[in-house]
Amino acid sequence: MKPIIGISINSLRDISQNDVGQIGVEGQEWQLVAADYIRAVERNGGVPILIPNIKSMEDMSLVLDKVDGLLLSGGHDVNPRTYNERNSGKAGNFDNIRDHQEIFMTQYALEKDIPILGICRGLQVLNITLGGTIHQDLPSAGFPAHSMSNSLRNEPSHSLNIVKDSPLYEIFKRDEIWTNSYHHQGINELGKDLKKAALSEEGLIEAVYLEDKKFAIAVQWHPEMMYDDDEMNLIFKKFIEACK
Repeated sequence: MKPIIGISINSLRDISQNDVGQIGVEGQEWQLVAADYIRAVERNGGVPILIPNIKSMEDMSLVLDKVDGLLLSGGHDVNPRTYNERNSGKAGNFDNIRDHQEIFMTQYALEKDIPILGICRGLQVLNITLGGTIHQDLPSAGFPAHSMSNSLRNEPSHSLNIVKDSPLYEIFKRDEIWTNSYHHQGINELGKDLKKAALSEEGLIEAVYLEDKKFAIAVQWHPEMMYDDDEMNLIFKKFIEACK
């Protein structure tokens, strides 16, 4: 049987009817995710389901008991309060309910050894859950800009150095790849037991993993957007195989 992959999603409150294609009414809150995540799971042998943002973590544990894998998707910046830092003013909008839920989801999945794939924000959530911290704005921390909004979503923007003996090296079979880039934050202090799997040219951690888990890998770029890249699909294929 195909494994069921739960995908976390965004909550959007300040959104108009025009933004959602003239459905619903003005003033509604929406929960949604880019279809690229759904298609990537489908394309590589999984059954995607969307996990809504809810307030009861007791109910959320019931949801997580039904999935074979957890995909932590991209989205809003995580509130710096979750890693005990003052808001610098350089971060974007926050969603405190989603932050609380995804940290719980990540802790629960790690305890139950449910395979985890984190993407962009998902990498940051995994790092924060394990006690790490985040650069609230990369340029302010001395890094070049990593938010390449002038590039097509499936277009590589910069190279990464893959750490040998890491799961990513096993996937790509080489020590350098090119990826897209749509983030302005990144890992500062690495969380407990996390290991580096890939670094940008200037040394920013762009992928991490945990040993002794069925699958626990997170990447800072968006492999789901690189739909026509066979290598990027291998990340999802390996993840979904681990969920079986």
